[in-house]
Amino acid sequence: MKISFTKSIVTCALLFSITQVSSAEVSSQEFVAAKTSKIGSFTSLGGTVIPHREVNLVAKMPGDIIFLAGEEGDSFKRGNKLARQDIDALIAKRDQAEAQLASADAGVRNAQMQVYNEMENPNSQSNAMLAGMPSMVSMFSDPMRSMSGEGNANTQKRTNLYAMNVQLETARNAHTQALAGIRELDENIENATTFAPFDGVILRKMVEVGQPAQPGVPIFLYGDTKNLQIRAEVPARLARTLKRGMKLNARLDQSSKNTQIVVSRVFPMADVMGHTITVKFALPENTIAAPGMYVEVIIPDVNKNSIELVTIPSSAVILRGSLPTVYVNNNGQLEMRFVRVGDMADNGWVSVLSGIYSGEMVLKNPSLSTSIRK
Repeated sequence: MKISFTKSIVTCALLFSITQVSSAEVSSQEFVAAKTSKIGSFTSLGGTVIPHREVNLVAKMPGDIIFLAGEEGDSFKRGNKLARQDIDALIAKRDQAEAQLASADAGVRNAQMQVYNEMENPNSQSNAMLAGMPSMVSMFSDPMRSMSGEGNANTQKRTNLYAMNVQLETARNAHTQALAGIRELDENIENATTFAPFDGVILRKMVEVGQPAQPGVPIFLYGDTKNLQIRAEVPARLARTLKRGMKLNARLDQSSKNTQIVVSRVFPMADVMGHTITVKFALPENTIAAPGMYVEVIIPDVNKNSIELVTIPSSAVILRGSLPTVYVNNNGQLEMRFVRVGDMADNGWVSVLSGIYSGEMVLKNPSLSTSIRK
């Protein structure tokens, strides 16, 4: 009898202790009132999480892959080197182009000297056999040519100058062509290195070091995963109700909790085969998600009939085992309730089919360690 009395005192003390903890917790927690909302005027559509920006980085030149900067998931800053191809053949061609440029430069200088020589010593080529006496040759030969009808000295001079200027122009064109060849090779050498176009991560690697690559062969799938978005194919009848900046709800990877999303872009054309319109939705920053994840986007459907049910915030529902559970403020004490959860309501809350009445105060953000009334 004495032992039984002692156990009763201990039990009462434990109950009192739990009650006191629960009372303190009730006063410090945030509660919301369950309310009646319209259910059934929304349609859930499947979508996919994608990066804000995503590009395929491809090889621009033929050559073996000799360097890769990282693997899937590695982060890089804009301008970092991601991959490089073998450029030995390009370097050899550039050396050859440098030699051609030097020859073209020498040709320009020689042509300039020939023009200068012709201007200072007219008809020097015609009188080359009498080298050393150009002035005497010109003094006697020019009048003799005119008298004998063999030609006009001035005309001959202009003809020679024209021919030499043509040679000078040809030499300059060769010089320009050599410079252009070097610029082309320099661009090809630069294209042999792949740079990060923006801050991001490697999403997929398609090649390995030593693998030969031709222009257009994919090297990396690269994207910006700091800012994520959702891509969904929306039926045309639903897409026409969506406007840029409109706020909706989505469930990530079959989660029971909603995430608020914003319509960022509605594509102007519908798919000819599926009669759907591509819509992109912006996810909030720091959302725990990854590219490729499945998403259910909840879109208003004006063609559906709605009913009224009791609704509560989705954050108020937690799972104990496999049973949805909520906590109710019952006269200052926390009371655990098992509930049946239904579809989403127009206001983004989850509907409750049983276990909660409209107007009851439910704990908005409970946890598994929350103290409850015994």
